[in-house]
Amino acid sequence: MPSVRLSVHKRLWIALGAIFLFFCAAGGFVYYRARHSEDRLRQFVVQQLSDHFHSEVKLDTLQVHIFPRIAVDGQGLVLRWHNRPDLPPMIRIGKFNFVVSIGGLLRPIKHIPLIELSDMVVTIPPRERQKQPAEPPTQTPSKKHVAVLVDKIVCDSTDIIILPKNADKVPLDWDIHNLVLYSVGQDQPFSFVGNLTNGKPKGEIQTTGEFGPWDPEDPGGSPVSGQYKFTNADLDPFPGIGGTLSSTGKYSGVLAELQVEGETDTPNFSLDKVGRPVSLHTDFSATVDGTNGDTLLHPVNARLVKTVIVTNGKVIGVPQQGHLITMDAVIPDGRIQDILNLALNSDKPLMTGPVKLKAKIVIPPGSTKAMEKLILDGQFGVTDANWSNPQLRSKLKGLSRRAQGKPGDQDVGSAVSDLKGSFHMDKGVVNFRSLSFAVQGARIDLAGTYGLRGGELDMKGHLRLQAKLSDTVTGTKSFLLKALDPFFAKNGAGTELPITISGTREKPVFGVSVFHKTIKKNLAGF
Repeated sequence: MPSVRLSVHKRLWIALGAIFLFFCAAGGFVYYRARHSEDRLRQFVVQQLSDHFHSEVKLDTLQVHIFPRIAVDGQGLVLRWHNRPDLPPMIRIGKFNFVVSIGGLLRPIKHIPLIELSDMVVTIPPRERQKQPAEPPTQTPSKKHVAVLVDKIVCDSTDIIILPKNADKVPLDWDIHNLVLYSVGQDQPFSFVGNLTNGKPKGEIQTTGEFGPWDPEDPGGSPVSGQYKFTNADLDPFPGIGGTLSSTGKYSGVLAELQVEGETDTPNFSLDKVGRPVSLHTDFSATVDGTNGDTLLHPVNARLVKTVIVTNGKVIGVPQQGHLITMDAVIPDGRIQDILNLALNSDKPLMTGPVKLKAKIVIPPGSTKAMEKLILDGQFGVTDANWSNPQLRSKLKGLSRRAQGKPGDQDVGSAVSDLKGSFHMDKGVVNFRSLSFAVQGARIDLAGTYGLRGGELDMKGHLRLQAKLSDTVTGTKSFLLKALDPFFAKNGAGTELPITISGTREKPVFGVSVFHKTIKKNLAGF
C-alpha cells in the first residue's frame, strides 16, 4: 500500500514538473521571440508607415516588453517627404506604445486594439511645395503590403500645422488635446473625437467627425467632415468689443479648403463700452482656406436685437499684423434704435423707426480698439422716425408749425420723414457727406462730422421752410419781417436759412445765419 501511494505522489510531481518546464520553455521562447522580434517589429512599423504615407520614416528606438503584457514602445518617430529635406517633417511623434499578442511575435500583425501617442505634430505644406524632385525616392513600398486595422488611437497632445502658400504669412496652427481616432485602417476613412482650446477668443471647442482616406500625394486634399461646439468664449480681450460668444456648426471638404456652416449667439454684445449691451445672433456660411486661415463669408445673416444685417466679405491674414476684414453689409428692413443702442448708452433710444442701410466695412489688422480702427462707407435711410426726447419732439412740432405758416396750430406731429444720409466713418468720427431730414413743412440739409465717443457735433447746412419768413411768427413780428421775405425766399422755398449745429450730443447748439451773422441757441430752448 505505501508503494502505491508513493507511486501516485511521484507521478503527480512528475506532471507538475513537466507543466513547470513547459511554461518555462514557453516563457523562454516568448522572451527569445520578443528579443529577436524588435528588429522585425521596427521594420514592420517603418514599412507600414512608409507605404501608407509615401514618406521616409525614421525611428529612434523601439523596445518589446513581455511583462505584465507583451507591449511595444517607441520614441522619436519621424515621417518625412521623400527626398525633401527642405520641408519640415510631415509627422513627428514623441512616444508611442501598443500591445501585441503572442501571434504578433510570430507572424505579421493585422489588428491592433489600441495605440497611444504622445506629442504628435502634423505639418502640411501647400500643394505647390509638395512636388517631388526628379530623382527616385530612397525607399520603395513593400511588395507584400499587409493592411492593419487599429481599433482606437489615443493622442494626448496633437499639433496640426498647415503652412501657407505665402511664406511670409503665419502658419495655421491647431493645438488639439484629447484626440481619439476610431477604426483606423488602410485607404478608409476613420471617425474622431477631440477637444481644442481656442486662444482668442478664449474658449473650449468640442468636435466630432470623420477624416480620410489620407491622400499621401496631397495631404491637404484629404477629406474631412464633422460638427463642432464652441461655448462661453470671452470677447473682452478683443480691443473695443465685449460679450460672451457661443457657436455651433458643421464643416466639410478637404483640409486645405473647408466649407463651414453654423450659428453664433452673443446675448451681451457691446461695442467699445460706449453703448448698451445688445443681443447678437448670426447664421453664417464660409469657406476656410486651410493653407493660411483666410475666410470667405457668403453670407453672414446677423440679427442685432430685431434688426437683420446681411453681410458678405472675407477675412485675410496680414503677415506680422493680424487679420484684415472687409465686408459689404445690407440692412433691408431694420430698426434704427437697435443700431443706435450700440453707440449710445441711454435708457431710451435716441430715435425709433424703420431703417435701410448699405455699407462697406473695413477692419484693419492691429491691436487698436474696434471703434478707432473701424472704417465704414455707405448710405442709409429712415422713414417715419420719432425722437424719444420729449423736449426735442416739442421743438420739432414748433418748427413744423412755423414752417407751414401756422405758428399757433397745436395739431401738428413731430415725426421725421425721409431721414437719409451718405457717410464715411474713420477713427471714431463719422463724416456725413450729406444728411437730410424733413418734418411737415420744413427740410434740413446738412454736412459735417459727428464724434461717436464724445458726441461732438460740427454740422453746417440749410433750413428750408414752406412758409415765408414773415409767416413763421404772428403779430408785430410778422409785419416787420415781411420786408425781408424776398431776401430769404430761395431755390423754390418760402424761406431758406444757412444753419450750423455744434456742441455735443447731450447739449447741441443750433445756429442760424442772418445777413452773415450767426445767431446760436441751445436746441433745448429752440
